[in-house]
Amino acid sequence: MTLLQKRKLRLTAKRIIRNEKKLKLYLLNLHWLKIKKQKLRRRRRTFIKLWKLKRINTLRRHGWAA
Repeated sequence: MTLLQKRKLRLTAKRIIRNEKKLKLYLLNLHWLKIKKQKLRRRRRTFIKLWKLKRINTLRRHGWAA
């Protein structure tokens, strides 16, 4: 078996494993879209909180906020 053939075989095996894993996860989480949306909402809220904290700190540092 040449190196190219070995590489192709390895890539196809990896692809098959990845697809099986995706299917398994999909079957586990049939409500994956709801879960994904919830995670995005939570993430967005966290980023907004962090941004507000950062903004307040910079304003305080420069003497603009009370």
